[in-house]
Amino acid sequence: MKFSPDGQYLASAGVDGVVRVWKVLEDDIVKRFSTQDIDPSCLYFSLNQFSNLVPLIAKERDDHMKSLKKSSDSACVVLPPKVLQLSEKPLHEFHGHEGEVLALSWSKNGHLLSSSVDKTARLWRVGHDLCLGVYPHNNYVTCVEFNPVDDNHFISGSIDGKLRIWEVQGGRVVDWTDVREIVTAVCYSPDGKGGIFGSMDGNCRFYDIKDDRLELGASICLKGKKKLPGNRIIGFQYCPNDVSKVMVTSADSQVQILCGTNIVCKFKGNRSSVSQGPAAFTSDGEHIVSATEDSNVRIWNYTTHYEKPSQPKKVWSCESFLSRNTSIAIPWCGLKQKLGALPGSILGNGHLDEKLLQKFPDRFTTSLGFFLDALHKGSATWPEEILPKLNRMAVKPSVCKSEFKFLKNALLNAFNSPNLWGLVIVTAGWDGCIRTFLNYGLPLRF
Repeated sequence: MKFSPDGQYLASAGVDGVVRVWKVLEDDIVKRFSTQDIDPSCLYFSLNQFSNLVPLIAKERDDHMKSLKKSSDSACVVLPPKVLQLSEKPLHEFHGHEGEVLALSWSKNGHLLSSSVDKTARLWRVGHDLCLGVYPHNNYVTCVEFNPVDDNHFISGSIDGKLRIWEVQGGRVVDWTDVREIVTAVCYSPDGKGGIFGSMDGNCRFYDIKDDRLELGASICLKGKKKLPGNRIIGFQYCPNDVSKVMVTSADSQVQILCGTNIVCKFKGNRSSVSQGPAAFTSDGEHIVSATEDSNVRIWNYTTHYEKPSQPKKVWSCESFLSRNTSIAIPWCGLKQKLGALPGSILGNGHLDEKLLQKFPDRFTTSLGFFLDALHKGSATWPEEILPKLNRMAVKPSVCKSEFKFLKNALLNAFNSPNLWGLVIVTAGWDGCIRTFLNYGLPLRF
């Protein structure tokens, strides 16, 4: 599966040889919420049309707050305004491959490449039902990727041991090189002037492209202690926040960060697990998502502050959740809003003056978002010109003081540690199902 660069489409393909494109929709999560989804011990907030935090449940507030005080498991839940939803039917079903599809790649202008065991790569485009180009090879085409800055060129890897640079419009090979290994993964660098490829034996090698010519560079072997098929390289991705580093996924479930030919960090799951699909960075580059053979989706925190130690840093700690028969998991790249961008992100500085809270009556009528923005200004009293012109006696209170304190404490816990609020992860499995998972609410500190 691959999301288009703008996050508006999802392409999927597999053993049936059909390439499907799904339209990404956004639905109102509050409307989809039912009373069965609501935990009575939790306090729920949502974002309204003005991007202000408002209570989701306004009725029986006093009884609700009493239950919060009694329960040790109570939590504050903030729902994002929209949730990702895929179209019920695919926008396109592209037919043409005569065997299993092994790789997909989007260009920035909406073209889609697919490669297959039928020894071809094929070109498609959203809005066109027919294949726009067929690129024949001598053997299985294991990997393809568009040049990120030049849509008229892509690179392919094959079991025949050759790397090829193709011209899209001309349908011809511009240059090729025989690496004498089964190529299993390939990736361009963000500037399109080079990249890295991996092999069945766990070898990774950098390459440069000068005047459409391939030049092989430094290499590194990522073989484990045992020579197993699991050593093969299955995916690469350059770090969104640091292009000098590239993430490498091996079939033995190891995710490693390279800086040049140095391994600076390793992310590991269960020792016995085998990775099904390549790991992927979230769009902000702060987390890594990967699916493993035991149908778990693992999420690691990632920091760019890894140096070049004599021994690479090993990270075992991760969050995980179960998704049945999962073979691949990818984060949605269309996420634009994080918890830190919400009204109230100013609470993350930890300098909230509690005395400010005492200056306003319980029946304070302005929205919580406006309230928090005012706190950010740090003034004990508000200038008259920024006060909303509302009749306080005519408007019902939106948030009482006890609710605000509860929300404030939950937000502080969230801001003091990396959070995944609003993250959407899409999984696909051997059962032919695509599932979407949305992370909302606020974490608790234990």
